[in-house]
Amino acid sequence: MQTENIDHIGIAVENLDEAIKFYTEKFGMRLVHRENLQERGLKIAFMAGNDEKTSLELMEPISHDDQNNTVAKFLKTKGQGMHHLAVKVEDIGKSLEELSSKGIVLIDKEPRKGARGHLVAFIHPKSSMGVLIELVQEKTN
Repeated sequence: MQTENIDHIGIAVENLDEAIKFYTEKFGMRLVHRENLQERGLKIAFMAGNDEKTSLELMEPISHDDQNNTVAKFLKTKGQGMHHLAVKVEDIGKSLEELSSKGIVLIDKEPRKGARGHLVAFIHPKSSMGVLIELVQEKTN
């Protein structure tokens, strides 16, 4: 599988507005996209620096008590911090097939809609040295 580059680093946060303020004031980043992913129970904000090649995805669960929400569970067990690393791929379906054929354990066998309208799928950390990896295929118009 050939990745294009790092798309973003996902960070689980307790309070999205406070996190946006922190990255804006302390690191000079700017908010470039914000949305609620109701189907995943998340409030999302993307922050970027000057080059906009790589961004931070700040994620707050809509309900911190939702035991089915992976970010809420992450915050309860590990606290705020890096949640996942996302890489861009050209063809997510082909990438998933290739990874599966190499014995990689996939959380998502099929891509799903993610933030910004992109297609996403996750690789299980067991197969990637303990790092949750998200594959991202940019939305095509």
